[in-house]
Amino acid sequence: MSARLTQIVVIADTHARTVQELPAGVLQAIEEAEWVVHCGDYTAVAVLEELRRLARNFVGVYGNADPSAVRAQLPHEVTLELQGRKIAVVHPHWGGHPDGLEEELAAQFPHVDAILFGHTHEPRNLRLNGTLLLNPGQGYASFMVPASLGMVTVSEGELRGEISILDKET
Repeated sequence: MSARLTQIVVIADTHARTVQELPAGVLQAIEEAEWVVHCGDYTAVAVLEELRRLARNFVGVYGNADPSAVRAQLPHEVTLELQGRKIAVVHPHWGGHPDGLEEELAAQFPHVDAILFGHTHEPRNLRLNGTLLLNPGQGYASFMVPASLGMVTVSEGELRGEISILDKET
């Protein structure tokens, strides 16, 4: 019997009006993933609705740049459980310099195995006291900053994160 493998595509800070504005690599990852998690800042309700339609399983939170139509449909933070592992999702928009953000998040969610977050537009994939912290970066390419996404793999209860930096064409 093979081990159960769960793939989670993690995106954040897409700042788009439609899903079609997202890079092809992001759309392909969404299409292939078992789970899609969006860590906030869609900026248009159409993006949220389209992601829900495209994803097999979708979890999302709202961000500080999201309009009331998005905020009305999503929580600010959520915790899900996959294969016995607890995963918090949040868009920590309380401001300030991002230095120390991971420590603040770990303190805010002490009983989870992973924290998926957005807001800073900076990809991060690290472990802090055994907790996986993953920020997928921004889901769109901007001047001198490529789009990126995160991938979390849950296998036999273990969590592994990685960041994919996408070329301008993808």
